[in-house]
Amino acid sequence: SNRPFRIIYTGAHGESNDLYNIINTAKLLDKYPIKFFFVGDGPEKKSLIKKASGLKNVIFRDPVPKSEIPKLLKEFDSIIVSLKNTKLFSYGVSPNKLYDAYALGKPVISTIEGEVNDEINHYNLGVTARPGDPLMLSKQIKKLYLMDVNKRQEMGQNGVILCKKIYSRAKTNKLYLNIINRINS
Repeated sequence: SNRPFRIIYTGAHGESNDLYNIINTAKLLDKYPIKFFFVGDGPEKKSLIKKASGLKNVIFRDPVPKSEIPKLLKEFDSIIVSLKNTKLFSYGVSPNKLYDAYALGKPVISTIEGEVNDEINHYNLGVTARPGDPLMLSKQIKKLYLMDVNKRQEMGQNGVILCKKIYSRAKTNKLYLNIINRINS
């Protein structure tokens, strides 16, 4: 199809999200039919818009209510999660947003060093890059874009499967706790 490959970032536009890295990546990919959408708000948004001025492949949108995010994400080919390289984040990222992405069956693009990137690579859920490395990120995104569509769908499905496993494990643990609590009460 002729429509561009659309990548979406949703969430905070703050310093720790390092969205400049994505804009620098977009610059490197401007010859390709790949578009980056940023949905959300935060202290860095104004300067990010300024930095992206003149780039046809970067689009900023107003935040949407949390409840509408899944519907929005469904329209995109891939979901990007981004964090600056700080040791803290390598094992302290909130996985909720990530599992939402997995659950929707979309390949994930991640710059989150540590457990997140490891999980994505291990389960083949998308592509990963080091934080703050636009060249590496652009190569990985290009790889995803050029990939056979079935391969991309498979990555998405792997996410759905993983999600079901994680969620069902959480459910099992909760049931187990309830039983223990009942026995002990």
